[in-house]
Amino acid sequence: FLQPKKAANSTPAEVVEERPKECKRVPGCRHLSGDCCPAPDDMFLACCDAPPVTAPSRGRPGAGALPMEPSCDAANVGVPNCGAFARCDGEYFVDGTKRTLRASSEFCSYVTFQTDISLQSVLQLDADVFITPGTCSPLDNLAFWFFQTAASGDALDENARHWDALSEVDLMETYIGIGGVNSINTNFAATGIPKHWKGYTIEGGVHQHVTMWQDVDNAANCPETRLSGFMPGAEPIEYGAELPVVSIYVAHCAPGAPCCEGEGCKALQGHEHVAGACITVKDAPILLVLSNWGSGHHATPGCEIGASDVTLRTK
Repeated sequence: FLQPKKAANSTPAEVVEERPKECKRVPGCRHLSGDCCPAPDDMFLACCDAPPVTAPSRGRPGAGALPMEPSCDAANVGVPNCGAFARCDGEYFVDGTKRTLRASSEFCSYVTFQTDISLQSVLQLDADVFITPGTCSPLDNLAFWFFQTAASGDALDENARHWDALSEVDLMETYIGIGGVNSINTNFAATGIPKHWKGYTIEGGVHQHVTMWQDVDNAANCPETRLSGFMPGAEPIEYGAELPVVSIYVAHCAPGAPCCEGEGCKALQGHEHVAGACITVKDAPILLVLSNWGSGHHATPGCEIGASDVTLRTK
């Protein structure tokens, strides 16, 4: 969360004048509480009175299991994507670390998983994902994905805190994407390089691991910030502030273990099977979603999609 001074010849006192102290107004500290602190080298440090971050451990250094507590965010997910008849309660099942979404009818189904984590702080996210063979149809739109949103508020009036097309990552999505009918893909709503998972189909099912990582060196030359985004079919939307942008990559591989770690992930950047995009970091936490919007909002009863062993490593 180091923030460089504006001018090379600025004194520490001048840096304090030039940079707002509140974390929420400083890119890089935006998701923290409290005030940012000037350091002797004229940089800004993480927020002075932010709560300490304890790195969880679960086999891998700094990697911890997300609780994946199911919730039903109708306002941000169900209604905007599939209308008032989208179902959540009774559509999902919990078994240890596994979360399964099973359509009980022809209505759309979904389940959400809240976090308190900013995308900017995420170094790596891992999960096993699956579609149960023989349960879904070739035109069904299923996904394990995330975006960033405040729990409440007006998404159209508070653009910096809610979804727009430059802030979504579809770790696994079917039908929509470059693969077309009966395909499985990694997508982004309106940016980046999506990838088709060759050799896998919706009908035939899939069981893979997905690893998403942030390239802090920004080899893709993503812009440092964005002032605006857009919603499909609408005019560009203004954030009202400069929001950070992070370089994200997503790979898929055999289930049971991360596709890569550290430098191994960097070596995969640009690989023909690895998706990548420049994603806007909102002033809001990540919301993970399992969804089944069916075909034209008509789901295949019994269709199953799920995720398990979801872990996160942060800065």
